[in-house]
Amino acid sequence: MEEIIHTDIPFIFIPAARGTGKTFNALATYTEDREEIILLRRTQKEVNLQNDRRGTGSSFCEVFGFLGKEFHVVKAGDIGMVINDTDNYTAATNVALNTFASVRGSFNYQHIKRVFYDEFIAETHVRRMKNEGMALANFYESISRNRELSGEKPLQLLCAANAVNIANDTFLYFNLVSAAEEMISSMEEIRLIGNKLLIIPQKSPISEKKAKTALYQAVDQEFTEMAIKNKFVLNDFSYVHKRSLKEYTCLFNVGDLYIYHHKSRSEFYVTFTRGQTKEIYQANYSGLEKMRRDKYRYVGYYLDGMIRFENYRAIALFERYFNII
Repeated sequence: MEEIIHTDIPFIFIPAARGTGKTFNALATYTEDREEIILLRRTQKEVNLQNDRRGTGSSFCEVFGFLGKEFHVVKAGDIGMVINDTDNYTAATNVALNTFASVRGSFNYQHIKRVFYDEFIAETHVRRMKNEGMALANFYESISRNRELSGEKPLQLLCAANAVNIANDTFLYFNLVSAAEEMISSMEEIRLIGNKLLIIPQKSPISEKKAKTALYQAVDQEFTEMAIKNKFVLNDFSYVHKRSLKEYTCLFNVGDLYIYHHKSRSEFYVTFTRGQTKEIYQANYSGLEKMRRDKYRYVGYYLDGMIRFENYRAIALFERYFNII
């Protein structure tokens, strides 16, 4: 994690198995560097746990204990600061993505060089935020401002989470779904995509040892595959099949997607390959509302397994356009 953080890459995404040291080693690196960061979480409820004055709810609790240092939490409105008692080192400002707009004027962030977004992929039991990827981009812009125009390095955003959903809104917004899908298929672990670094650990010695512990002897396979084997448990890849368009007729277009129908059987195909059609829907509010009204039967076709997709990004966009998730 130290090597990853010390790169100049501005956007880093690490979906990895549980308990492999993502959070601890990231925070330990920042702390040993004596660098103040923003610790970003998805919701204010999560931040409130971090802001517990006793410090027991803070992600820094274990880190400072390991380093043999004391700390306490100082609250500033909806924002919490973790302070090292001995030399007044401010380790982090805790911020929630879903409430950032209301508190962004509460502190000075011009000196912040790094943001750690922990648990950026919502767990299966956690309610998802609408337009979460856009909210993250707006947050980044608010913190970064025009520093690069003044010759400074870009703000670094490190996002870490458990592997739950390859089609999470952040991956969609940052155009990472297809790359992640390819990496999983080929067992590739590290890929640089422009100024974005995507790391998907495929094998972990720690996970192999954890598989023999009591919990993983007791729970079902789905939890084990997510927590130990780093599989995206919310994603069913069985409907991802590339098709030759010679056997299909293009029906309509919505946003980046083109929906085709097979010429001789009851099968639909969703792809990014352009087709000739007069039915075109824009991927904005009014366009999607009209499309959902006109094409509501396609939700049933999807649930009945009648639709095949070019890749998982096509599934993710189809679900978003039709409000299936």
